[in-house]
Amino acid sequence: MTSTKSLSSRAKRTLVLVHLWLGLTLGLIWAAQGLTGTLLVFHREADKAALGAPPPGALRLDTLVAAAARTQSAPPESIGLYFADPGRPNVLGVFFAASDGGKRTVLVSTSTGAVLADRHRMPTVPDGNLARWLYNLHHYLLLGENGGLLIGASGLFLLITALFGMWLGWPRHGQWRAAFAVRNWRTRLQRLFGWHRAGGLLVGLALVLLALTGAAMSFGKQLREIAPQLVAYRLPYRVEPVALPKHSIGADKAVAIARQALPQGEFVSVGLPLAKSAVYQVRLRTPGEWRTWSGTSVVTVAPESGRVLDVYDAASAPLANRVLESAFAVHSGEVAGTVGRVLVLLAGLSLPVLYITGVWAWLRKRRLRRRPSLLAGAAADVLRPAV
Repeated sequence: MTSTKSLSSRAKRTLVLVHLWLGLTLGLIWAAQGLTGTLLVFHREADKAALGAPPPGALRLDTLVAAAARTQSAPPESIGLYFADPGRPNVLGVFFAASDGGKRTVLVSTSTGAVLADRHRMPTVPDGNLARWLYNLHHYLLLGENGGLLIGASGLFLLITALFGMWLGWPRHGQWRAAFAVRNWRTRLQRLFGWHRAGGLLVGLALVLLALTGAAMSFGKQLREIAPQLVAYRLPYRVEPVALPKHSIGADKAVAIARQALPQGEFVSVGLPLAKSAVYQVRLRTPGEWRTWSGTSVVTVAPESGRVLDVYDAASAPLANRVLESAFAVHSGEVAGTVGRVLVLLAGLSLPVLYITGVWAWLRKRRLRRRPSLLAGAAADVLRPAV
């Protein structure tokens, strides 16, 4: 019996140390992720208000593409919704390859065709496109694809430390009220541990979901490559390399054909024929998708004949497809509407709070250990497992 208790004590001590040192070494990254994620939750609404978006209109897509193309030297690659307003769009984004190897987004009014903004899609500085810079920082650490892999790895470590923290701080039967009894936290150390533990218990499950879905997005390419080998998975339609036709049906007709293939689909975007992919790929949102506005259903249309080459209905796709495609909807909170997004915002804010209280408590404890007189006079640290 004594041996079993000793083994359990050593295991618990190991989990405490893992939780502590992961927090100390990676906590600052997680705090930054939390802050940038918080700012991104409602960034489109803020951007829409700042832009002074015009009323909805009904100019043809081909007209809007032509208006945007006059501002760029490269051909347009795609056009799509810029704000979450399917059915009544007022601003569309037209996307181009930039001369520096990146991408540019030209925003156009759907009612007048006027160019509202010309932005770099993946800026390395916040000037001119703060929201996309925050997105680039949040998802890629401003380091491109390699940065995305680093963020994915840090998400897996956050998943581990969140699970360990919840297990260590989980109150025993009948002690839940005591875990949140602020009036009983008399010393500074008790207050720091108390807030750290209480905060972790309140947002622990949300942090697990955010870490898991964030890692799934970062490793999305790798997961899609191995998924068909493990489970039923619908691969994307493979576009055979062919020469661009001299004449094409145009974006408007391609979207109309796609909506005939998926009558309940709402327009989201359309990829235009390019040398590397000489087809129209119309993206629609169908009922039943978790992506509440930027759906993932795709209809592929031949640019010259208008023949439907492939139909992918995300709502009826294999489970593995739906799980991977739902990662962003869960991570952003949009799967639960406004309430879900507010909860994600609060969970994001909790990361810097947990980091500050955890580091502060650790430093305070180290100081007390160096001064035995203070440590002897301090109240017993009943919340130590929540480090």
